[in-house]
Amino acid sequence: MERGTGQAPAHERYFEREHEQLDAQLHAHLLDVVGGDFSSALQRLREWRAALARHIEIENTQLLPHVPEGARWAARVYRVEHDRIELLADEYLDKVRAAAARPAQDERTRRAAILALVDGAHALRHVLEHHHEREHTALAHELPLPLQQAAWGAEPSRR
Repeated sequence: MERGTGQAPAHERYFEREHEQLDAQLHAHLLDVVGGDFSSALQRLREWRAALARHIEIENTQLLPHVPEGARWAARVYRVEHDRIELLADEYLDKVRAAAARPAQDERTRRAAILALVDGAHALRHVLEHHHEREHTALAHELPLPLQQAAWGAEPSRR
């Protein structure tokens, strides 16, 4: 937090804003899963997956080429994590797609499908959480603010 402002330092705001938007989309998807609305859950997950792909593309092409020598983690580490996140996201999308294609015939089956999807999202959420933390604590500090602004757009809102 910046002194007396109650907000993250400027170098963290761009990544925070982007990650908060992605997290909100995934959260909305999970609420649909928990409610058993697999059709809506699938649509929200597709939207989240597209947003995630755009996010990763921006990082890979506009930001990671500028990771300085001596950075806490090399650009390669972030790229490997991006690959892992995309793999987990696609595997999870397949599970949600299958659940949406096979409506449950009874309440017990519906609940089992919900639980399987919640469990299926766990590894993805865990990797995302650690990846975002790595970016907030290192990458956001190591890349120049003008570069972040050019990649992510206008100044993040001051919360």
